[in-house]
Amino acid sequence: MTVPTPPRPVAPASAFDAIVLADSPHAHEVLLGLTLVERARRVAGRVGARRILVVDGPAKADELAAWDAERGDAGLLVVRGGDQLVHMPLLRPLVEASGARRIAIDPRGQYAGAMWLTGADARAVITAIVQHPGEADRELAAAWLASDATTKIVHGDIARHPAATPAERKAATKMLLRILVKPAEDSPVSQYIYRPISKPMTRALLHTSITPNQVTVIVGIIGLIGCYLTALPGQAMLFWGAFLVFFSGILDGCDGEIARLKLTSSPLGAWLDTIVDEITSVAYFIAIGFHTYRLHPHEWVAGSIVIGTICYAASIYGIYYFCIVVLKAGGSQYYVGTLDVVEGPDGVGLRARPRAPSNLAPWMLAVGQWVLYVIRRDFINLAAFVLTLVNAYALIYGGILAGAVVSGLVVTREHIRLRAQLQEVARRGGIPRLLSS
Repeated sequence: MTVPTPPRPVAPASAFDAIVLADSPHAHEVLLGLTLVERARRVAGRVGARRILVVDGPAKADELAAWDAERGDAGLLVVRGGDQLVHMPLLRPLVEASGARRIAIDPRGQYAGAMWLTGADARAVITAIVQHPGEADRELAAAWLASDATTKIVHGDIARHPAATPAERKAATKMLLRILVKPAEDSPVSQYIYRPISKPMTRALLHTSITPNQVTVIVGIIGLIGCYLTALPGQAMLFWGAFLVFFSGILDGCDGEIARLKLTSSPLGAWLDTIVDEITSVAYFIAIGFHTYRLHPHEWVAGSIVIGTICYAASIYGIYYFCIVVLKAGGSQYYVGTLDVVEGPDGVGLRARPRAPSNLAPWMLAVGQWVLYVIRRDFINLAAFVLTLVNAYALIYGGILAGAVVSGLVVTREHIRLRAQLQEVARRGGIPRLLSS
């Protein structure tokens, strides 16, 4: 199974400001909850722009001189945001590249509606925008692309799309929705059951003022109500409890989808999302255990609830210790258990251990992959909901208990090894951090 890579922040080499060109009748067309110009403004902010000026006509262009006087020696990022949909892979490569004059191009070598400039080039584009705010960048790009002094940056995937006609806006929307597909993280259950249901819900929520964090809180409330119902006697309560927990898992995908589409993701949101997931998982285990104990009030059943809860707590502690101390970011999906102490370009740190080539038969590897899918929260919620139809509460409880015990033992062993590795890193003068592969 591929370990997902945590999102990395943009680290621009130097300070820069940004101009969003929006002198277009299409600038305020709304696609997936944001106007074209607002999306461009947010993307510019996400890649590190200190100040952002939206130029949506001659009147705003007149403010450029005063605005530019405050820029000093900082770089200048210019992006067209009135007639095209833009996303991070258009501007990120420009910011991270080197060169005094950088222009984004598409795979065919054509100007892609964004440039990064310094010095005389920045002053030239400012002057041109004042005179022709709608076409100034295109005119300069046509001349500069023929020069060897220009660094041409081919933009990444899902970076931009024309959006001046209804057909183009429909295609742009379809393109941007591709960012919701996460092959490295989504299991088949998420890909073929959860995402097809959550995506229409996300698109509806995009046109409301509901924030991703508010969705996360709603997810937690629905999930805990489901856990309460599960703990009550009777198959009907078992069914409705499992249904609400299952539904909360589907809705749980909406907060991240809204954040990615509206460019509002934050460390707080990442932590809140993953903590709510863990609370719901532990609460459902305790609830289904209590439901089982009501029907079979034996001491060993009560003891197994305590053991399972301790194992859950141990695995959560180990995973979040890694996230806080090593990864320094939220998201249990980014947990890496097997690490090595290595010497990187910037000193000593930890790196995920490469997986050794397997000698197992293909069918055995496939079985192992499906085992990893089966122990995920999305499969457990779905399976629990299905099993309530035949009142198989004991099977649900037994499966979750086994998973909790195994996870607790594995993560505890990995945590003990991590502690020893962190001591070795400190002894060699390094700091706790995860180095890129």
